[in-house]
Amino acid sequence: MHLISKEKGCIFWYNLAMKNIEVLELNHSYLSNRNYTAFQMILPLDCEKKIDSSDPVYSFLEVMEGVNWNKYLDHPAHRGREEYNPFKMIKVILFAFMNHIYSLRDIEKSCRTDIRFMFLMQEETPSHMAFHRFIQKYLKYDIQFIFRDIFESIEILDPSIDHDTVYIDGTKLEANANKFTFIWKKTAIKTRDKIFTRLNEWVKKLGDRIEASQKEEWTIKDIENMANQIFHIVEQEGITFIYGKGKRKSQIQRYYDELMKYKETLQNCLERIELCGPDRNSCSKTDHDATMMHMKEDHYMKTGIFKAGYNAQIAVSSEYIQLACIYQDRTDQKTFIKFLETFRALYNRMPKTVVADAGYGSYDNYFFCLENDMEAYIKYMMYSKEKETSYKKKTFIKSNWNRNGNGRYICPAGHEFSCINETVDKRSKYYRINQTHSCGKCTDCPLKSQCTKAKGDRTISVNPILEEFERTARKKLNSEEGIHHRVQRSIQSEGAFGVIKEDYAYDRLHRRSIKNVEMEFLLVCVGFNLMKYHNKKIRKKAQA
Repeated sequence: MHLISKEKGCIFWYNLAMKNIEVLELNHSYLSNRNYTAFQMILPLDCEKKIDSSDPVYSFLEVMEGVNWNKYLDHPAHRGREEYNPFKMIKVILFAFMNHIYSLRDIEKSCRTDIRFMFLMQEETPSHMAFHRFIQKYLKYDIQFIFRDIFESIEILDPSIDHDTVYIDGTKLEANANKFTFIWKKTAIKTRDKIFTRLNEWVKKLGDRIEASQKEEWTIKDIENMANQIFHIVEQEGITFIYGKGKRKSQIQRYYDELMKYKETLQNCLERIELCGPDRNSCSKTDHDATMMHMKEDHYMKTGIFKAGYNAQIAVSSEYIQLACIYQDRTDQKTFIKFLETFRALYNRMPKTVVADAGYGSYDNYFFCLENDMEAYIKYMMYSKEKETSYKKKTFIKSNWNRNGNGRYICPAGHEFSCINETVDKRSKYYRINQTHSCGKCTDCPLKSQCTKAKGDRTISVNPILEEFERTARKKLNSEEGIHHRVQRSIQSEGAFGVIKEDYAYDRLHRRSIKNVEMEFLLVCVGFNLMKYHNKKIRKKAQA
């Protein structure tokens, strides 16, 4: 009986305590921990509801809606496992580059952790290899047209964009290649010519033993024919080739080994010359499309150095990149015409005004602008130098000489220079007239020692058309409009590269081969334009 009463007493106090707890939880619900899990899902389930209204993702979607993606992404079905939705994939990739995410593994991670990427991908999580396959299939060959369509979509949303004026600039981007392993075309040609000479000497040594004659140029097939003849001699004479330490080779075997060394070296040289191609003097062993270029600063040595890279060109209009291209040329001068031809092919028009620095000033480029009715604000090479006081004091430099009424140069001694020879250069895109001028009075001139080191009369080279181009360029650049364009060029085109390299931390390429590099750089430029549109939109809202 005692045990039963004790048990009833415990039950009583337990029930009383639970009743008090229920009353406490009813009045203070936050104190309850019943049916609670640390990671339970909280409504709303839609990711979009959790994204701030001023987030760049909404600006991004505005631009995406203005592009017809069907012509790029509507590919026929394939056998095997179903692909991820290409419309989702392209959005995620472009948004990643908008947010300075260039690694495919980082994009994969963002799809798992970033709510904006979850929203765009609708919570699907493709792997980095899925993104790689998508890029290779859909973006690699159509990226230039995709870039154009996105820019035209931004144009509709931002009508303040100037269509007539473009600011052109270029920069060197370091390739994804070993900077210490490269090929010089001139070295390969020099070695090849030495092999040709040694092969002729080798043929002379063998004399009548083989049927071969000396040549100016040798091929691998020629060497193989001579090697077959040596094998025939070996078979006839019963000679056995021996190798190893302490064994004496026959004379014919020594000739054969020497020939094989020449063959190997020649084959290596021919391969290197072919890799460089007709228009390049160098290339990288790691990335054959990369050219050895002079970079402004080395990361390790902090000095200028030749490294494998590509020449990136952009045309900026109203702070947006309107065109971007990748070239293998080391100088900007040779890319200008090709760059604007690409502009015409994409937009079916030419810009009315082109602004560029002295790296683009050349006879062909000025002539191209004149031919296509473009107003050119392009510096020539000596534009900045001519303004220096020290340069103006050098009286014996041709550009500081006076001219008479006929346009002829007058030297410091007062002698008139006239044309003594005229040639036409047909090697470039546009024919150019090169004249040689002389006064014929240098022999008895007291200033000859200061004027020239030539034994006879001093001669000067004159290109009358180029000089007229330079006079016109000087007049335009020194005008009020020219000063405005020069300031804007340094702000817009150079500023765009500054943002990409410094703010976006994109100063080295990640992919190899020119097609992949161009695709990567254009994706970076797309991201730049998208973020520029978003920032401009936010600024307008703040000012309103």
